[in-house]
Amino acid sequence: MVFAAPSHSAIYKWKDENGKIHFTDSPSKIPPQYRKKDELETMKGGPKVVSNPVKLLVPEKKLGTHVIQAKPLPGGLYMVKVVINGTIHADLLVDTGASIVVLSNRLGERLGTLYNTNLPQMEFQTAGGKVKTPLFILDSLQLGSVTVHNVEATTNPNLEGMDGLLGMSFLGEFKMEMNREHAWLLLKPYAKKGEELWDGKNAKWWRKKYDNYAGTLRHYQRLEYKARGNFPEHQKIIKMIGHYEKLHKALERRADRVKLPKYYRAYP
Repeated sequence: MVFAAPSHSAIYKWKDENGKIHFTDSPSKIPPQYRKKDELETMKGGPKVVSNPVKLLVPEKKLGTHVIQAKPLPGGLYMVKVVINGTIHADLLVDTGASIVVLSNRLGERLGTLYNTNLPQMEFQTAGGKVKTPLFILDSLQLGSVTVHNVEATTNPNLEGMDGLLGMSFLGEFKMEMNREHAWLLLKPYAKKGEELWDGKNAKWWRKKYDNYAGTLRHYQRLEYKARGNFPEHQKIIKMIGHYEKLHKALERRADRVKLPKYYRAYP
């Protein structure tokens, strides 16, 4: 395996007559009156730690974009720091191919979910073969300046040496882009300019979320009816129904809080 050393172009910082700070990667973009050496600061590469990174992307700030500093890894992968349930710090690999957040068994133990027999079990096909893992809901998952509540998650025993994967049960709340030059993860709202929003989400997002939960519940309700003569299988399905009922009810509370019209909602 060959590792390429990261390269950085110069970043120039200058202040205008109103005291506003600007950043650019080219001196030619700086107005001539501000090119004096004593008024120009050259930074080595992009900012390594961005305490309030949205200031560097002023046009994006108006659109509600969250800018997260990620850690680049070999193979074009990126790692980000998260806080789970307000107390547990973890490093998760950004993975749009994972349908939900996947955590290591070590984190599952800390959360009390790994051996919780009251949780539904799902079977996943992994590189190490088929595994049955608990399905649960995180109270919250914080990434930089954004927090998402009621995040669907599971564990995977094959995640050795890492904390887990940041999947679409979190990333699906946003339009995601990577700024590879600066290793920034950009989380943008789905809404277009002028669209009506509820809790920062447009009608299309709400309908998709409701349809997903309601459709999944209808599916398991049909399976539950067919499995009534098979007690073990019936119990597994009942647990799965309870899991998605919790997610649907949490979405309903969120919709009520922001007064989402009823015709954007869906029920099993």
